[in-house]
Amino acid sequence: MADKAIKYSAKGVDFAPGVKGFSAKAVEIKSPFSGRPEAHKYQHDLYVVISGTAKVKTGELSGEIKEISDGEYRSDEMIVEEEHVLQIGDSLLIPTGVGHSLIVESGSYSQWVFKI
Repeated sequence: MADKAIKYSAKGVDFAPGVKGFSAKAVEIKSPFSGRPEAHKYQHDLYVVISGTAKVKTGELSGEIKEISDGEYRSDEMIVEEEHVLQIGDSLLIPTGVGHSLIVESGSYSQWVFKI
């Protein structure tokens, strides 16, 4: 546990650690964008929308799955079980092990990503 407050800035370029098991960053994505499906073994993702609209597909990774770092998996394929439309003010919690892919079809989209 941290012994003082930790500030996370929207101007940060990568996930800023502060408290063990927690990190955060703000991202802006311009269309057209379709992220590769990914899943995490040790962390949940919490998306909090700042502006714009995006889709997040969730499900199970399939095909050739590669571990790109400890507990971080990527694939080019996913069995989609749900599709979520996210807009300003929405949040989406993606539990550990759930595959997910972000799609921005038009304009720009900004969100906070918290890894818990």
